[in-house]
Parts: sequence; C-alpha cells; structure tokens
Amino acid sequence: SEGLRMSEVTTADAARRLGLSQERVSQMLRSGELVGRRISARGWLVDLASVGERARIATDGGRPWSEDRVRSVIDALSTGEATDARTRELIRTTETEVLWRRLAQSVTVRRFTARHPEVARDALALTGESAVDVFGERLVGQSETVHGYIRVGELDDLIDDAGMVEHGEGRVAIHAFRSGDRFWISGETAPRALVAVDCARSAVSRVRSIGVRALDEMRQAWLTRNT
Repeated sequence: SEGLRMSEVTTADAARRLGLSQERVSQMLRSGELVGRRISARGWLVDLASVGERARIATDGGRPWSEDRVRSVIDALSTGEATDARTRELIRTTETEVLWRRLAQSVTVRRFTARHPEVARDALALTGESAVDVFGERLVGQSETVHGYIRVGELDDLIDDAGMVEHGEGRVAIHAFRSGDRFWISGETAPRALVAVDCARSAVSRVRSIGVRALDEMRQAWLTRNT
C-alpha cells in the first residue's frame, strides 16, 4: 500500500482531532461523511481537508436532523414561504451559527480531478463559492474549484464522461445528500439557503462569512414574515 501523504492522517489522528472514537471515524468513512482511501481490509487513511471540514460543521451534540427536516428548512428559507409547525419552531429557536451546521451535516463533499471539468460543470447545480453571485457577491482571486450537486445523470456516468478521479485536492467538488436523494435540486444553481450553507462550511473565511450572513438574512426575513 502507499504510505501516508502530507494531506492525509491516520484514523487515530482523525479521531483525536474530531473528538470521536476510531470506530466512529471508520463509520464516517464508509458513509461518505469523511473522505479517505482504504489501504487494507480494515485500514484507512483520512483526507486532512475532510477532517477540517467535519470539525467546522460539528455542533454541541444532539441527534442529527432528518434529511426531510433539512429539506423543509432549506425550502422554507429559500422561498420565504410558511412551513409546518416543527420546522417553524426549529428555524425560530436555532441560532444561525448552529443552524447552518445542522443543515450542513446532511451533505457530503467529495473532490475529484477532471480531464474535462467543463463536462462536470454542465452536469452540476452550482453551490457554495461557485454560486455566490446569487447573493450579489463576487470573489476576488477565488479558487478554480467548481462546487455543485449533480442534476443530470449519475455520479458514475459523470466520472466516466468528465474523466474524474477522486482526490482530496481536486478542483471538482461534488456535493450530495447522504441518502443520495437529490430533493429539488435541478436548476443551474442550488436553492439559495443551500448555497449559503455550502458557503458557510468553506475553509475560506471570505466565503464562509458570505454564507453565514446570507443565511442569517434569510432567517431574519423568514421570521419577520412568518412569526
């Protein structure tokens, strides 16, 4: 097997950084919540950037929200429309800094290199820093990474068509809900609240601040309209 790369850590180190057990880290690798590569039947090396991202979206505990609930919150905040009583209460009582993390925990991000990045881009509903223009923002010197949710075809087909290879520092970032459900993601950009969440999870401070601010503005506008 290949040795440890500079951009990787062992499962023991990942567990220490995240305050979790190695067993939980292994579960997260298998579910896609963490990115890594298998080096033996039971052993993994974990992408360091993935560990950092999971640390950023960690909350102070509590059961994760169901994806149906996440969808309801994102839909309500994106459209400004009324929603069911439970979703309304979560939006009202969950501060924005916790809210974006709760929503982000349902989403996995896998990075790929691509021989044909334009093919990948055409198949994606853009999100995160790739869609900050929906908030009237522009980034100076932003990365060339394309962030998006698949809206056309399947991931395996896109991997073949775009010549993609999974790599922790790849320039194509595929966002997906852990269940594999695409929900209502079919347009050229993801719903506004989801774009904000994916900005908020960024390691780039400028992108992160845009996302948190945009989500907070959506939340405050929604509360004014619906409570």
